Amino acid sequence: MFNVLVNREYEMLFENLKTEAPDSFVLTLVDFNHPDENLQALLSHADAIIGQVNLSDSQFKSAGKLKIIQTLSAGYDKIDLEKAGQYKVRIANNNGANAVSVAEHVLMLIFALYRRLLFHHHSVTNGPWKNLKHTNRELSGKTLGIYGLGHVGKALAQRASALGVKVQYFDILRQFEAEKKWGLKYVFPEELLKNSDIISYHVPKTEFTRQIINHSSLKQMRSDSLLINTSRGDIQHENAIYEALNSGQISGAGLDVFEMEPLPKDSPLRKLKNIVLTPHSAPDKECYIRTIRNALDNLIRVSKGKEPQSLAVDHEKETRKFLVRFPEVKFSPS
Repeated sequence: MFNVLVNREYEMLFENLKTEAPDSFVLTLVDFNHPDENLQALLSHADAIIGQVNLSDSQFKSAGKLKIIQTLSAGYDKIDLEKAGQYKVRIANNNGANAVSVAEHVLMLIFALYRRLLFHHHSVTNGPWKNLKHTNRELSGKTLGIYGLGHVGKALAQRASALGVKVQYFDILRQFEAEKKWGLKYVFPEELLKNSDIISYHVPKTEFTRQIINHSSLKQMRSDSLLINTSRGDIQHENAIYEALNSGQISGAGLDVFEMEPLPKDSPLRKLKNIVLTPHSAPDKECYIRTIRNALDNLIRVSKGKEPQSLAVDHEKETRKFLVRFPEVKFSPS
């Protein structure tokens, strides 16, 4: 039998995981936030863990059979990759299961801002049937700057290119194949910010990405440009975004993530007319189906002694390597 512990963070998906798992898998729902003696016993038999779980040294030592920690999310920033490596435990994420969903959400936010969707909806439902179609904007022909070309960034680039959008991007890992496939242009952050109609962020949470959306980066953007963030609330300085939107420094913003969630009732962002806010709702039901399938496929591979897919990348280590090669690059230009 292949024993899998599922952290309670995924309780909503537990029955689906059990239904889809092979008969040789034994899944047990546990709460790693409140460890007890029973958890220690379960760890001693565990072959895999599903969850963004950061085990202590004593837990790793108890989990002598543990081969992999598999997240259902794209992110794994709560896990100490170096410590897991010391105990020869692999870390893997959802292998882009949410990429299509998030990319479509980004396009929705852009269209909502360009077509003044919220204003026109309220104009119909509440009156007085005012029409601002003369201020609507087309997406076709615009330049989209993608900051981070992982699974989501690639899915967005593919869809934007099909809509007649010029796409440029920055990533610490250059993607030559994607450039050729979709005609992408690789640029450093300063050029990306200055020469894009829309900037969409798709970066992990690291010490290098914390609040990279700030006063300095927003000043680099054009006054008619849009800011989109569907990645991490930690990467944005919300007061800086408010001031940029309120002063007309940028034209609009679409945010699906926030520094604090739920967004506080007294947040000044709530008062703005040139912003679209969604409650971390970019994932959809189809992506959860893919997430479960990708996770279980990975665990089946491991149970058969094969190498898992979508292994975690140490983004901080890769960023340091990038900065050695390109010390002049500033992720948030001053």
